[in-house]
Amino acid sequence: MKKLFLSPLFAGLFVIIGLAIYYGASYFFRWRYGVFDIEEIGVTEVLTNVFYGFAGGVAVCFAADYLHTNRQSTYLTLLFLWFVAMLREMGIQHWLAINDTTAIKINYFKNANVPLYGKVIAACVIAVVVFAILYLLIKHMKTMVKQFFKLNPTYWTIATFGVLGFLTQLADRLPAKYAKAQGVRLEEPVRFALKIFEEGGESLLPLLFAIALAQYHFSLRKKTYQTADAPKDIARG
Repeated sequence: MKKLFLSPLFAGLFVIIGLAIYYGASYFFRWRYGVFDIEEIGVTEVLTNVFYGFAGGVAVCFAADYLHTNRQSTYLTLLFLWFVAMLREMGIQHWLAINDTTAIKINYFKNANVPLYGKVIAACVIAVVVFAILYLLIKHMKTMVKQFFKLNPTYWTIATFGVLGFLTQLADRLPAKYAKAQGVRLEEPVRFALKIFEEGGESLLPLLFAIALAQYHFSLRKKTYQTADAPKDIARG
């Protein structure tokens, strides 16, 4: 089991299985209760909040891997992004946007009815988040590319996280963009499938974060054991 967990393909397999469960459950609710929008039953919202809490707990458990090392700033930055993502999931963008308008959308800043201080708060939050992401990318991009091609499971999980995050945003925007461009809405089954992918995929993101932390922890332990056993192996030879 541990060998599978430390496989570079584990994160992708986890996402496929997770989405398959979401699709199966969602189609069951649609057939049984006639629910189109899976947000109506509130399952994904509750699960996503639980998963964010779980990911935070995992981060705390593995804090020793980062604190008092040259990885401490990375760890604290990741915790900050986790906290912001959790608040966003809980609806902080609506608190900041005042008139229940999502703060991260450009139309928020164009809205003349939004007070200046609301725009300033939203802009500051966005700027700090962007800075944190750029900091991580600049600091670790070379290592991420190198370790990805070395089939390091942690970095494959990070790549899976990024791809899934991008695809969920694409699934979120595609129906509206298509309707605007073609003048007609996508067929209901297609919209339903995209909605499941978006909601299910977003709920899996915090779990991928937790998986990456756990994989990194076990990889460190494995490296430590190999280093400790090296002199013994040499002595035996």
